[in-house]
Order: sequence, then C-alpha cells, then structure tokens
Amino acid sequence: MYKRQGQWRLAGCTLVVTLEPCTMCAGAIQQSRLDRLVYGARDEKAGAVGSLWDLVRDRRLNHRPEVIGGVLAEECSRQLTDFFRGR
Repeated sequence: MYKRQGQWRLAGCTLVVTLEPCTMCAGAIQQSRLDRLVYGARDEKAGAVGSLWDLVRDRRLNHRPEVIGGVLAEECSRQLTDFFRGR
C-alpha cells in the first residue's frame, strides 16, 4: 500500500528490485535512509551492493540499510534477459 511520507527520509520502507542497484541508485538508497533493499539478480558489471562495489555497507557512512540479495535470482535474470532481448 502506498503511503505518502511527507519527508525525504524513507525510514520504514523497503525497496524491491529485480537487479542489484548501480552506484547512483545505491547512493540514493543510502542518502534517503531506506530501511531495507531486496534485489534479485546480481549485476557483475555495475552492481554497487556487493558485486562490484558495496556502497550501502560502507562503514564510513552513517546509514547502512539491510540488504537481502539473490531473491528469485534466476527468475529475475531471465525476466531481464527476455525484456532486453525483445528490444
């Protein structure tokens, strides 16, 4: 259910995505104080949540969201491959 936060912080929110976020998205996740990130497929070329970099778990930063990766990874990978193959 969508609920307007009324502020820039996303405390209490979970973001669910098919592909591991890139550095720009990981930075936005960290800066917005998102509580949790759930992603499916790893991105070995540009992933910034464990594959290539690990921006959201950097101990020098003041906020580190919970990260749950690899959820339905095969299905997410197949879905992304099918989508871009069709383009």
